[in-house]
Amino acid sequence: MLNQSSNKPKKSLSIRNGVLSLTTVVFFLILLTCSCTTMQSTNAPARITEPSVDVITRHQQAVKLMQEEQWQAAVNILEDITTEQPALSGPWLNLGIAYTKRGNSNAAEAAFKQAIDVNAANIEAYNQLGILYRRTGRYEEARLIYETALEIDPDNTNLHWNLAILHDTDLPDPRKALLHYQRYQQITGSDNPYLLSWINILAKNSQTSSITTRENP
Repeated sequence: MLNQSSNKPKKSLSIRNGVLSLTTVVFFLILLTCSCTTMQSTNAPARITEPSVDVITRHQQAVKLMQEEQWQAAVNILEDITTEQPALSGPWLNLGIAYTKRGNSNAAEAAFKQAIDVNAANIEAYNQLGILYRRTGRYEEARLIYETALEIDPDNTNLHWNLAILHDTDLPDPRKALLHYQRYQQITGSDNPYLLSWINILAKNSQTSSITTRENP
């Protein structure tokens, strides 16, 4: 099975011990417009606020520190920014990512939720929250948060990928896994042979299961 959840799936797949796996990037750093402004949504209007030049500069510094994996230094800056301008969604999201890297799951969860509260259209905040839930074994909550985000952005490939992985491994439902793998492949146009092969395997298994069900009601 394709068994690696991802923030930003890549096309490097490998087979280990006969099991298909996906090598992915664990860390996805989102940069919103001007590094920290919010996005608008017709479903739930974001709280729009203008960041000061100083906040933009410091947020960019925090982003650089995150890219250098200096997580605590980034946390220090982002905590100050979110205290000074709590209506900016981007800093809350990046704070959650930095907390995650520091191993502080509770603080990360609170930061991701705050990013969503500030801007209900911040899709990556949902994605990161879902990843956090899955890592901590809260699979149903992960499913719900991914599905909520898909209602806002139905063609988001990260969400489809992570739902496919979730239904392929943690909440086994081959038909749902197949649906999301197929949608991911359709949107991305991926021609990765391992992904296409796994989709074909799931499709054949689904057909076999349907035939067996009809024969044995």
